[in-house]
Amino acid sequence: MRWLLRLFPTESTGGPFLSSMKSVARSVGAEARNPKWTSYGALELDVFCPTAADLETFLATVKPIAKIEFVTDLNRAPVHLPDDEIVSNAKGLFNAERYWECHEALEGLWRQKQGDEKRVLQGLILVCAAYVHHQKGENGVALSVLRRGAKMLESPLKEYGALNLSVVRSNVLLILETGTMAGFRI
Repeated sequence: MRWLLRLFPTESTGGPFLSSMKSVARSVGAEARNPKWTSYGALELDVFCPTAADLETFLATVKPIAKIEFVTDLNRAPVHLPDDEIVSNAKGLFNAERYWECHEALEGLWRQKQGDEKRVLQGLILVCAAYVHHQKGENGVALSVLRRGAKMLESPLKEYGALNLSVVRSNVLLILETGTMAGFRI
């Protein structure tokens, strides 16, 4: 079973934080993989455990050395929501640096669309994917994916639900001009 977890080190965390989290996971029969770092120092991990009870054991073991920001159960099927709610939720996820989850939310919508709408959604998904690579420290890959996303965002659409596509495009182009990944809000 798989969960997404974001946490912060506490002052009592000894040694490198990522190594500590992986070690704690192994000690309770879990596995912590796919580390991603936020701009504000939080660590996001995929945690694999045989059961939900094993996850609870892992979380109880982690609590003295880390502050948990959120835990997302990735074993549940996504809830069907209206398109505007999906886009609004995706905006909140992006702005909270939860890029992988934003990618997943938009991908469900993308599968149902056609034409310009599908192309713009694919561009947004690629922007999210670029930021996931950035969080993993893979900035060359991030910029490459962002270039692909920029091409997909070329569209006459100015807005997409709660998203101002002009703001997204201008931020993406600025990043590509400077060659430096920088966070922005949508």
